Amino acid sequence: MVLFSVLLPRTYPTASNVTAVFSNEAVGLMLAVGMLIPIVAGYFDLSLASVLTLSMIVSIGMFQFFEAPTWLACVAGVLTGSFIGLLNGISVAWLRINSMVATLAMGSIALGIALWWTNGSIFALNVPESFRALGSRVGGIPLPVVYAAVICVAIWWLLEKTPTGRYLYAMGDSNDAARLAGLPTHRLTVASFVASGTVAGIAGVAEAAILGSGNPQVGAGFLLPAFAAVFLGAAIYTIGRYNVIGTIVAVLVLAALVAGLQQFGLPFYIESLLKGVVLLAAVAFTSGRFSSLSRARK
Repeated sequence: MVLFSVLLPRTYPTASNVTAVFSNEAVGLMLAVGMLIPIVAGYFDLSLASVLTLSMIVSIGMFQFFEAPTWLACVAGVLTGSFIGLLNGISVAWLRINSMVATLAMGSIALGIALWWTNGSIFALNVPESFRALGSRVGGIPLPVVYAAVICVAIWWLLEKTPTGRYLYAMGDSNDAARLAGLPTHRLTVASFVASGTVAGIAGVAEAAILGSGNPQVGAGFLLPAFAAVFLGAAIYTIGRYNVIGTIVAVLVLAALVAGLQQFGLPFYIESLLKGVVLLAAVAFTSGRFSSLSRARK
């Protein structure tokens, strides 16, 4: 950030650029911290990007086909995410399906439903201004940034300050040991997926409000950056431990880096390349740190 501020003094270290970075990353940050909950418990949720897409389509579809009030459209979008999270949790906890397989399948189903309902087109009819206002700014502050901040604080409190958070970390260390210690691992597993699905639903509603439409092609681009942020966060703060603060810092660092490179005029695909490289490097580093910590404990 210092380097880009020196090289691009007229455009990079400006209030408008900072606001744009925060605004652009608000939805991605929600998805990343939502993904963090099952990862802490030792599971991967690959369905979240598709859940975001379907929640966005459901909320806009409520306007386009049913002329629903704003509050009902928002609730429908969020509950869509919660329901898919519940199905993920049941598949993993009770049906004993590998979390990557279960959530990948559920994500494909969610995306298929979104494509079926929209027929691959964009929903944008009858969207009221009251809903669009949820994605606008108040006093120069983008409302999605406020939503993301509230969600981050809530999940930080859950993971760091409550017994439930300690139980989830214990499950991530060893699910069998946590179960033998008397923890309700099945219920905690289901709850972690419901929580992540709910956050993805909120992110989908927020994205729909920002765009003022429902596009079934939008969600796919959120999955890789979310994973990169979670793993990078474990490499730059409380090293070797997935955490909310590190995830927030990682999202902002990646966003600041991409913004600087784009202002230099580098091609559009540099973002995907950069985040892919960061994800590989972060996983390699955190895996090494986890192994080192494990050997040290022994």
